[in-house]
Amino acid sequence: MKYAEFNIEKNKIEFLNSVFGTESVLLNGELVSKKFSFSGIKHKLILNSESFILKSKYELFDKREIELKLIKNGETVEKQIVKADKKHRIYWMLIGIGLGVGIYELVNLLIGNLN
Repeated sequence: MKYAEFNIEKNKIEFLNSVFGTESVLLNGELVSKKFSFSGIKHKLILNSESFILKSKYELFDKREIELKLIKNGETVEKQIVKADKKHRIYWMLIGIGLGVGIYELVNLLIGNLN
């Protein structure tokens, strides 16, 4: 899901995040960074021979917001705060419930075989 877009001169930097924690950064539609993170990470990219960092920060149990900072030479160029997708939270709740039920059933099966 696309969360944010930064425009630097005539260049477009896009930040995307999947349900499973894969963050992607696109520069003018081309993938320049793809990393896994639950709480945030730094993505490095080169634009017009200059180094930029797109830093994401997500606090899972706080405001459910993703803070994005575009940094150039240690200075914040632009900062955006976007709401995390509610669907992501629902998917993870369902996965958690499924894992909990599965582990419960597995433990009961193992204990039943011991007796």
